[in-house]
Amino acid sequence: MYRYPVKSTAGEVLAHATVTEEGLLRDRRFMVVKPDGRFVTARTHHGLQRVFARFDGEHLSLTHDDYPAIHASRHEFSSQRFDTGVWGDTFAALTTTFALDAWFSRIVGEPVHLLWLGEQSRRYRDQIGARVSFADGYPLLLTAEASLAEVNTWTDGTHVMAQFRPNVVIAGSPAFAEDDWRRIRIGDVVFRVDKPCGRCVMITVDPATGERRPDGEPLRTLGRYRKQGKEVCFGQNLVAENTGELQIGQAVEILE
Repeated sequence: MYRYPVKSTAGEVLAHATVTEEGLLRDRRFMVVKPDGRFVTARTHHGLQRVFARFDGEHLSLTHDDYPAIHASRHEFSSQRFDTGVWGDTFAALTTTFALDAWFSRIVGEPVHLLWLGEQSRRYRDQIGARVSFADGYPLLLTAEASLAEVNTWTDGTHVMAQFRPNVVIAGSPAFAEDDWRRIRIGDVVFRVDKPCGRCVMITVDPATGERRPDGEPLRTLGRYRKQGKEVCFGQNLVAENTGELQIGQAVEILE
């Protein structure tokens, strides 16, 4: 399992996690935006993937190999309303601190702000009937080890799961079996498998270096094998039907 406290930064490996309506607890609670509210991601600012963020609900810690670490408490946040949006969804988030803004401005090379969702996201998506964090469109993303292994037989070089930025990774299923799932249960949590995840240039960025692969892989090859309509797909978007706890090693039950 993986959590991304700040949208587009490196993943935090988890042994257990709480599932909420908005996704894994404390997943994508922060987002970098331009002064006009447009969101900034590693699609265009690849170096964000070299930022490691940790947030325990009270304290945010940010580290980067090339910059001094910075820490802030939520009680220091100015928490002023700030209008923003993600892929057509417009909603209000909250400001954090000038120091955090300045830190991320150095990372991305232009003036930006770091926003916080607050205790509850103001972003409700009618399409899925749930509140969502700063994630692209769905609360959670599932991928499968066997599917990545299959992709690696199609391409030169070896690709890693971190390129696909999942929340939940499944082991033991046949390659792309998840394409046929409609509802699953993990532990006590039931998930609706809502739609395949359309991929973009983000998966061509090496998480270790923050550099984009010049050969365009694996997106280029996935475009030959995994194109559905106008989208190149890998992984499945999930919506939780109830809250609960997940732990590594729990069985996945296919309900539909």
